[in-house]
Amino acid sequence: CRVYNYEPLTQLKNLRANCYGKYVALRGTVVRVSNIKPLCTNLAFVCAACGDVQRVPLPDGKYTLPTKCLVPECRGRSFTADRSSPLTTTVDWQSVKLQELMSDDQREAGRIPRTIECELVQDLVDSCVPGDMVTITGIVKVSSTEEGE
Repeated sequence: CRVYNYEPLTQLKNLRANCYGKYVALRGTVVRVSNIKPLCTNLAFVCAACGDVQRVPLPDGKYTLPTKCLVPECRGRSFTADRSSPLTTTVDWQSVKLQELMSDDQREAGRIPRTIECELVQDLVDSCVPGDMVTITGIVKVSSTEEGE
């Protein structure tokens, strides 16, 4: 389902730690869009001991190994990822950078406008281009930046 005209709009300057895990609506200008990439949502693993296949959900695409084989007689702990299995699923994923909207009376002299990184998946991918003014609704999450980024 899609939520339209969600109120209230949260300003980027008011987006703080207390918003983590909450559903918010942000309005701004798209300043950058990334390339479209596949995001693995479920990955099949084959047990090295008995060959049994199990599907492991990967929340946010974070690679996670199974802890043990699900076959009661086996309980193996060595697995191989099977990316070509029908149990492995991926979705389209794209990152967009949103910049706050500021009217002349809100502008603070010399301050760079705030920006936030937003993730689009499935049919929302490729739905906007830089320069578009958009309202994005979603759940706030914190992602650690990797070194060298």
